[in-house]
Amino acid sequence: MSTEKRVLLINPVAVPAMPGLAEALRAAGAQVRETNMDDYGALLDALEQDWMPVVLKAPLD
Repeated sequence: MSTEKRVLLINPVAVPAMPGLAEALRAAGAQVRETNMDDYGALLDALEQDWMPVVLKAPLD
């Protein structure tokens, strides 16, 4: 993966939906930011900076 890849992981809740995903993406060379759905400022900033948004599915109860 290119070091120019920038991924924004958007978690549906405060707890990461897929623990370990951010670390795996970083290990593959990506820059990773994590945020929650309700953090609108961070979401808009990242989108403005061309981060690739990835919305993670909420875990099953």
